[in-house]
Amino acid sequence: MKVGILSDSHDHRGAAQGALLLFRAEGVGMAIHLGDVCSPVVLAGYGDPAIPFLGVFGNNDSDRDGLQEATGGAFRQGPRIETVDGRKILFAHSYNQLQGELSGQGRFDLVLFGHTHRPLTMRVGKALVVNPGESCGLVRGKNTCAIVDLATMEPRIVEIPLPGTG
Repeated sequence: MKVGILSDSHDHRGAAQGALLLFRAEGVGMAIHLGDVCSPVVLAGYGDPAIPFLGVFGNNDSDRDGLQEATGGAFRQGPRIETVDGRKILFAHSYNQLQGELSGQGRFDLVLFGHTHRPLTMRVGKALVVNPGESCGLVRGKNTCAIVDLATMEPRIVEIPLPGTG
């Protein structure tokens, strides 16, 4: 199964929708948002039964009730631990939120965080660590997300094609 990961949408609906179209085209089986969606309307279309959706709140997600309503209750406060396709995944909005869970070396297959707006993929022990960068493109000028193949644990940082730009 492939997992599509995005973070830091900051009200950029076009980027969130572009990521969803990309995830569908890539055959992604689950989408995860790492927070800072800001407005719930950004996630219109997420929660499609074909692509289950999980999320964690970011520090700029003030309308938490709205996010829950828009996504059928998919968001939680991080850190969050889920098992997907046999892989144990730890995720939160910021790396600092993960510190307490990371003390047990080797507990996780995939560790995800956002907040920095900088894409990152690296391995720490057996864990693959991924930050998808910013889907909004406001700080670094690139709208990015990540796709991880859980069968091979191979990550890709992908530039999001924005609707209406080609």
